[in-house]
Amino acid sequence: MSAKQWCFEPLDTWFFRESRPFGTVGGSELTSLFPPPARTVAGAIRTLIGENANINWNKYKNGEVQRYKGINLLTEIGGADDFGKLRLTGPYLIYNEQRLYPVPLSLLEKDNDFKYLQIGGPVHCDLGEKVQLPILKERGAKPLENAWLTEPGLRQVLAGELPAPITIIRQSKLFANEPRLGIARNNAKRITGEGLLYQTQHIRPTENVKVAAILHEVADVLQPNTGQVRFGGEGRLAAVTVTKAPSAANFKIPTDGQNVLLMLLTPADLGADKNSWLPSPEFQKTADKKGNTVWQGTLNGVKLTLLSAVLGKTVREGGWDLQNECPRPVKSFMPAGSVWFCQLDDNITLAEAVKKLHGFQVGEETALGRGDLAVGVWN
Repeated sequence: MSAKQWCFEPLDTWFFRESRPFGTVGGSELTSLFPPPARTVAGAIRTLIGENANINWNKYKNGEVQRYKGINLLTEIGGADDFGKLRLTGPYLIYNEQRLYPVPLSLLEKDNDFKYLQIGGPVHCDLGEKVQLPILKERGAKPLENAWLTEPGLRQVLAGELPAPITIIRQSKLFANEPRLGIARNNAKRITGEGLLYQTQHIRPTENVKVAAILHEVADVLQPNTGQVRFGGEGRLAAVTVTKAPSAANFKIPTDGQNVLLMLLTPADLGADKNSWLPSPEFQKTADKKGNTVWQGTLNGVKLTLLSAVLGKTVREGGWDLQNECPRPVKSFMPAGSVWFCQLDDNITLAEAVKKLHGFQVGEETALGRGDLAVGVWN
């Protein structure tokens, strides 16, 4: 079986509801998450595979074994909380047939000029004494929100260089937000529900934008070449095209030095305790030779000393459990673009560390593509 790239193109607007319920006190408009949550993409993939195999969803819901061309579907694509053999890379956006990547949160902009946050001097804060927080000496720069990088741009970032402006793709080129107003209906009485107005914000991608993910481990015979599937809230349609997965991008990283930058390409489920900002629970707080607070641990066999980090606001995801017909618990995820500034142990070269860590996944639910790391250097 070979890895396949699943591309979703809109046939209408899309709505990937944020985690707040409609009855939330305060702001009444519910916005969309974009790119869509990993579970939404995985659910659409499993739905189309099931439909292609003429699955009986009622039997499937009860855990009854169903086969297609001799293949046990439950083993291949799993159930509500078991993903079977299904493994994803992504989801990610495609613009003009090229994959887009998140902008690192350490990159700021002022007057069309880009700057990186640097590790500052030690300060006393809630994380401890002599903690090295990221700083920017020049005031007025802001994070690049609602922007993405092309592959050449990410290559520059991972090499410790500033990305060229042409490699940064703004939201306005990718999609527009469309506000919608609705009201609940009582179909039995043919009247509207009193006081049950609601507002949503849909996504309308531009003509050259797709949502994509790479599917691993699932038998080729189960995967259609094309199809249509309900995608996200309100059952809006998406056209699906399944092709051979493209080759992994080749990022040429400098091989000298000890400074390692870890960057999240997809949101990560790192837990919910006070240390959930660390890339692994193995990292423990300690002090370096200068007495500065650092965190030391191991990722995929690579010993690292974590000096500082730039982390975004947590992404909240919930969703609907179709199998059990109930809402899913809302969870918090570390957002894509978050970065950790680390240093290597003397016993491993930078080239060896990059080979072991690039593409490694941190946190839970890695089968859904969560916690995908890109590795570079920082100056």
